[in-house]
Amino acid sequence: LVPQDSGFYDERTALSHMVYYGRLKCLSKKESLEQSRVLLDQVGLGNEMFKKVGYFSHGMKTRLGIAQALLNNPKVLILDEPTNGLDPVGIRQIRQILRECNNNGITIFLSSHNLLEIQEICTDVGILDKGKLIAESTIEKIRHLESNGVITVGVYNLSSEMVSLIESLKFVVKTELKAEHILNIFVNSRTDVKPEINRLIVENGGQVFKLIENSLSLEDAFFDATGIKL
Repeated sequence: LVPQDSGFYDERTALSHMVYYGRLKCLSKKESLEQSRVLLDQVGLGNEMFKKVGYFSHGMKTRLGIAQALLNNPKVLILDEPTNGLDPVGIRQIRQILRECNNNGITIFLSSHNLLEIQEICTDVGILDKGKLIAESTIEKIRHLESNGVITVGVYNLSSEMVSLIESLKFVVKTELKAEHILNIFVNSRTDVKPEINRLIVENGGQVFKLIENSLSLEDAFFDATGIKL
């Protein structure tokens, strides 16, 4: 378990903490020392093992937390907001460590409000809303809960009547006006529907200056699943 707040003692060194946690996990002192040195090297703290934790950055404390959680070879690792408050370098370091752990056969449960980071790291995801699990599947399936993608179209002379015509297309789930001339069209289709959308707009007096297709982000899927409107 790696909580968001480490709770480490400022006056103790990284190695001292590791040995302490190793003993709590029923390892002998020798086993604790051996595993601690290996794990501190693994998370990039091998040269800092004798430094007091009070001098550690937030990212270093997070890596120490992961190292102590890996003592005694767990099969499951649970983390709460592991990248919260980290700079881009720290985020990438934690991401690499977690991928290495997963490649070594460890199942990882990660709780986070950072949906972009979840999208980068995880293979499966569950969405909680008001304490209830409302969606659970692979990242790809979650991102396609309501549609298979988003087509962004830029149109001069975009009218409410034209938007209604677009929404009447059988493969359109919904539309979202992003700016005066920019419309997001959420579609549910396995084929390329951009030509049909373009033709409909042109035939009804619109001038298309942009037409691109995007994948739904996990953040989009979250708002779709929860029904939250901003």
